[in-house]
Amino acid sequence: MIAQKVGYKAQSYLPSLIAGKINMSLAMCLRFSSMMKLPKKACDYFQCMILFCNAASHEEKQIHFDKMRTFKEAAVHILSSEQYRFYEKWYHSAIRALVEFIPIRDDFEMIAGLLVPSVNITDIRDSLQLLEELKMIQRDSDGFLRPVDAVISSGYDATGMAINTFLFNSLRLAENALGRFKIGERTFSCLTMGISANGYLEILQELREFRRKVMNIANKDTADRIYQFGFQLFPLSHQYRKGGKQ
Repeated sequence: MIAQKVGYKAQSYLPSLIAGKINMSLAMCLRFSSMMKLPKKACDYFQCMILFCNAASHEEKQIHFDKMRTFKEAAVHILSSEQYRFYEKWYHSAIRALVEFIPIRDDFEMIAGLLVPSVNITDIRDSLQLLEELKMIQRDSDGFLRPVDAVISSGYDATGMAINTFLFNSLRLAENALGRFKIGERTFSCLTMGISANGYLEILQELREFRRKVMNIANKDTADRIYQFGFQLFPLSHQYRKGGKQ
């Protein structure tokens, strides 16, 4: 009945939409909004959601996601908005790591001289303020900034716009690092291979275990520099099934 009211006669439309098998078009979004008698602001937010889901690139998704965040009454639908603010810029995590081993009060120029690539003073000041607001760093009895927790993690299964933005920024940093640092200061390697779904899961578990070991090394080590360490494992082909269709 709902599908017919919005002008879609196929009975499978709504179940397929709810199951996530198809995306709603913007034209269909407007029809749903009209049928449900949504007020203008709710209709605008609904359109932002549709444009976000149908976006072809991360940059396009970012535009519509940022617009969705301006709807204050809808904030309940955007999980971990504070987390999003932290992962939005690469240098937030770098500055937080710096205060672990460098005595910092409000030494904005010193931080600017340490970060690679460089970050302007205003952004560094805003970053420190954000980290304090999020209770990721705090001042000790002498006024020096210190991390609240030794290690923070998004978790292995973290998804969503916040983490995707952080990953995109990290990949751009890695790309630029190839030409920015001498070969003795950075290491990159790639492996192209054929594996099954079970092989993928086994490698994934090994990566998780290795990640834990790397974190333990970092916890025990006396740091003097910030590094970015990334893992990438992704398909370069569709799945092939013997004797059947792809």
